Amino acid sequence: MKVNCQTVYAPAKVNLCLHVEARRDDGYHELCMIMQKVSLYDELTITVSEGEGIGLVCDQVPLADGEDNLVVRASRLILEEAKRSVRVDLRLVKNIPVAAGLGGGSSDAAGVLLTLNRMLGTPVALPQLHELALQLGADVPFFLQDDTVWARGVGERLTPVCVAADYVLLLVNPGVPVSTAAVYQGLTQDDFSCCEPVARIEGRQDLCRMLHNDLERVAISSQPVIEEVKKNVVCCGAEGVLMSGSGATVFGVFANKNNADKAAEKLRCQHGWWCEVVSPL
Repeated sequence: MKVNCQTVYAPAKVNLCLHVEARRDDGYHELCMIMQKVSLYDELTITVSEGEGIGLVCDQVPLADGEDNLVVRASRLILEEAKRSVRVDLRLVKNIPVAAGLGGGSSDAAGVLLTLNRMLGTPVALPQLHELALQLGADVPFFLQDDTVWARGVGERLTPVCVAADYVLLLVNPGVPVSTAAVYQGLTQDDFSCCEPVARIEGRQDLCRMLHNDLERVAISSQPVIEEVKKNVVCCGAEGVLMSGSGATVFGVFANKNNADKAAEKLRCQHGWWCEVVSPL
């Protein structure tokens, strides 16, 4: 067969709100959250050739091997579902911080599902792709589609939401690890909240009023620097501030890129934190 090589750009996400509504009997949690893609991307090059097996190279950060790695698992699921035996080589350039609440691993996995399926001639229909995505993780189905969404359940029920606001986001990560599993395990009933999804969010003020994350208390209790980041982002002029996902990345809502760039430069100089100004997609 002819060697086929394609590159996909996998965007990060933020959670504009994240409500944990209940703990399920299976140990998972019922969620209600707004998921928004942003203009920060991992770069993933996929090569399909004769042979068999799956290879992964990532020079920036150490990643789990084999079945513990989401992009390898995504490749294997597509090959099994398509009943194809080929060689798949993956080269991943990580620009999205790892384990930072920005969904980089989930986005990479979704990129593999969509792109590898297309490279093989689209043998797996979209409904089946969504089923495979959910096997990989709660955030993966979101990255298969283009809309900003309300995600409910464990991430499988997606409803588009219109965020009609002009804004940019300043992402700030203090470089501390936060375990998603540990954060969810640390939740108590007092952390849970209910949310009524709306079809449209009009303007930055409405957007900032929506900002809410039930995971913040537990994450901040294990990494107090997250609260320090939030306070500093507000002091730099953000109209609203929130931790994304299970942390430790915090984002601030700004009216324009110029103000966000100035805040990013100040926080880099004063604290040495990773900062990136992004736009909603």
